[in-house]
Amino acid sequence: MQSTKILFCDFDGTLFSKDKRIASNDIKILRHLNDLGITRVIATGRSYFSIRKVIPEDFPIDYIILSSGAGIMDWKAKRLLKTEMIKGELADQIIDRLLKNDIPFFVQDPLPNNHLGYFFLNQNHNPDFVRRLNLYPDELKPIAERKAQSDASQFVLIRQNPSEIEELLRDWLEEIHFVKATSPIDHKTIWLEIFSHGVSKARAAAYLCDHLNIHPSASMAVGNDFNDLDLLQWAARSFVMPDSPQLLLQKFPVLELRDDSVLASLNFSRP
Repeated sequence: MQSTKILFCDFDGTLFSKDKRIASNDIKILRHLNDLGITRVIATGRSYFSIRKVIPEDFPIDYIILSSGAGIMDWKAKRLLKTEMIKGELADQIIDRLLKNDIPFFVQDPLPNNHLGYFFLNQNHNPDFVRRLNLYPDELKPIAERKAQSDASQFVLIRQNPSEIEELLRDWLEEIHFVKATSPIDHKTIWLEIFSHGVSKARAAAYLCDHLNIHPSASMAVGNDFNDLDLLQWAARSFVMPDSPQLLLQKFPVLELRDDSVLASLNFSRP
């Protein structure tokens, strides 16, 4: 088996525990991976604004895949290598369809400012919708304030039945991509994010490997949720957290956590 040259690690619920901390052992291991010449990548659903709330500027990683693949950043240089977005005309069409069907949603600005955005809220919203809204009181504005033809990084819908939205937006299935994830707020509600068709953690990982001239056979991935599935299927070696959804537990080896660490049970060697 080829030695690992690049590690892709999910953030919320994986490296960043549900009690909102990163184990000191994992930070030590990330530093050690640099000594081994292994490229360290966080692959998160968070925006840059959100991730900077919980990790310092000198956190020991090399790259970060943001917003489930909508952006890739050189972490040390704080420079975006690649971004994907939903063009303004298509964003307007999706907004119109959602409004006509009285469906609450968020629509976020393009990276790196996709913590900013707009929302539509009706009387039958999911409680997690308001919880997300309260996290960004100064960053999210009513949809009426959005300018037409504005590009968007993604839509966020908080629904118990995401398949209804996929059916509603079937006219644009060749132009958009759906990503399902468990809420990072209440850890049970299902969020459905809508991105440009080219967005996924796996595609971002493939782009980064090509950029760094690393063969995918030297990749490793760790995740814990539905939005990690494509990355876990793509990587040469993949592992999931013990509390992952059953779908992931059936497909991938489960990590045995040691010393309060996610990474301690993984076998790394110098490339």
